[in-house]
Amino acid sequence: MAFYVNNGHWVSSELLDWPPLRVYDNCSGAQWLPVSDLVYLEGELNYTWLQFANGKRILVPYTLKRFEAKLPASWFLRLHRHYMVNRKFIERVEYDSNTPVFHLSTGVTLPVSRRRWFVLRRQLDFQRPSCLVNNRFLNQIQQD
Repeated sequence: MAFYVNNGHWVSSELLDWPPLRVYDNCSGAQWLPVSDLVYLEGELNYTWLQFANGKRILVPYTLKRFEAKLPASWFLRLHRHYMVNRKFIERVEYDSNTPVFHLSTGVTLPVSRRRWFVLRRQLDFQRPSCLVNNRFLNQIQQD
């Protein structure tokens, strides 16, 4: 079953006004990168991979928990003990065989833990595809 996330009614002024992240890269040195371009974060032990919309991927020596405290909670969702995602880039959610998966607009799929799924369902505004809603509506009318 697929659900689509309604991103249309959110105002992104909070995300755009959020202070940029200071990230140090071995090749280019210290950089200030906008939070609004951050697609998702992937934690590995005491390190975190930052994935940006332009395809840039940076490894930083901080835990995911530290980033969770620094980023706006209204925009960044903790999906799993290894993943955080910017809700601006969530396209749809599939829930098949008891494993929810988030599909991002960049083409990446991220898993969701079972325990966090119940919290995330309440935080996001899910919409079923219109064809499924219409088919169920038609089936109910035909049965009556």
